Formats: sequence, C-alpha cells, structure tokens
Amino acid sequence: MNKEIIYTVTTIRYFAEAGRRAVGFFHEFDVAVDALVENYCDINEDNYYPYAVIEGVRPGFYMVPREEFWYKWDEDKQEYISCEKPDRFKNIVAWSLG
Repeated sequence: MNKEIIYTVTTIRYFAEAGRRAVGFFHEFDVAVDALVENYCDINEDNYYPYAVIEGVRPGFYMVPREEFWYKWDEDKQEYISCEKPDRFKNIVAWSLG
C-alpha cells in the first residue's frame, strides 16, 4: 500500500459547470479502478454522471500536476470504460481536491 498517494474518484456531468462529485478515494489504484468500473454504490446515478476521473493525489496543498485516468459510462455494458480526457475538460485540473 502506498501511503504517499491516494487515488480519488470524481464523477462529472457532461459539463463541469453542471456538477461534479468526489465520491471517494483508495490507497491502491487497482482498487479504485475496480470500484469505478463496477459502479459501486451506483456512482453513475442512472447516467447522471457520464464521466469519471481517477486522480493520483499526493499530500499537500494544491498538488498539481497530478495523474488523471478518464472513464466514460458505457450504456450497453453498464459500466465505466477507459477514455481520453474530453476536449471540454482539457483546461481543468484538480477535480477532487484543490
């Protein structure tokens, strides 16, 4: 377990101004991915949050840049799948903390 970094999970509406929610964090990246992909606790909320990002966050204030791993809800599979960061979000960082 890496205690120097946490992996935050944030769900996002189609546009950042429409809403986003940091729903949790994990000490292990693989556990964060599994929780997100499997939609634990229905974090997608019936496609209310079609995007999600996992960020690797280190201790301290305003820790940027940080790693981002993007996901989009796949209606057919009923799970989040990996994707590129959407263009509309390219200029936004620090989704979960900061």
